Amino acid sequence: MRKSDSILPSVSLFKGINDDELASMLNCLQAKTVEYRKGSILLEAGSKPKYVGVVLSGCLHIVRDDIDGNRTLLATLGEADIFAEALCCADARESPVSVLADSDAVVLLLGFSRILHTCPNACAFHQILIANMLQTVAQKNLYLQSRMEIICMKSVRAKILQYLSTLTAAKHGRTFTVPHNREQMADYLCVERSALSHELMRMKQDGLIEYQKDRFTLL
Repeated sequence: MRKSDSILPSVSLFKGINDDELASMLNCLQAKTVEYRKGSILLEAGSKPKYVGVVLSGCLHIVRDDIDGNRTLLATLGEADIFAEALCCADARESPVSVLADSDAVVLLLGFSRILHTCPNACAFHQILIANMLQTVAQKNLYLQSRMEIICMKSVRAKILQYLSTLTAAKHGRTFTVPHNREQMADYLCVERSALSHELMRMKQDGLIEYQKDRFTLL
């Protein structure tokens, strides 16, 4: 069994679709698997999104560049994560963000028009697929609301605590590995890296957290 075969059933877009239907569905959708090298641009800001992407391996970053060339990290994607689904659903003419490969990656690309419109064969799985797409977009909206709550916090400490609390809830434990290095975390929280490092040390001294590199415990 290929590694991708074991990942696909865990993808939210394919929930409730059995293995036989999944194989037929990928054929119907004319899905294609593409390999990307680290640093590759999968979706460039300003271009029209045409595909919904499913990460089969590797790590991707969703970023936004402002007019001065400053880059903000919006999200980090790993195995079984999906990208560009909201942009495709909105029929965005231009993507406001770019999707970059932070490591070598393998991605499954699905043509959105094939997802949205049922095929002449009236495949049984298609209604399930559309329902899953709507749920996935709704969940992404909740994630963005959570991100806005973090950014709107006034102090660096409040942003860090909200960020770590979100990870605690997602990973169902008070000890976890954060998906960002220090530079990426600072970018994600919209703070200076030096301010982040200083505040993390103060929080450790105050008995709020313990950490070793990317391993954190929220006390």
